[in-house]
Amino acid sequence: MNCPVCGSNNTGKIGSSEYYCANCLLEFSKSGRKVQYYYIDEEGTSVLLKNKTDAKKMAALIQSQEEDSAN
Repeated sequence: MNCPVCGSNNTGKIGSSEYYCANCLLEFSKSGRKVQYYYIDEEGTSVLLKNKTDAKKMAALIQSQEEDSAN
């Protein structure tokens, strides 16, 4: 399963139709043609994102925070 946000194939199944992308650090679920995007907040809660554009913005933000904390 390729990630619908970043296109990576570095994904894993975490539920019946739920997946996690290790590249963009987001979760997504698929039901037919409908895809929902989630990020995990600091408290471990899944937060639904409105659309793919918001998911891409959140993935970029998460990755920049990860890079900052690594430096």
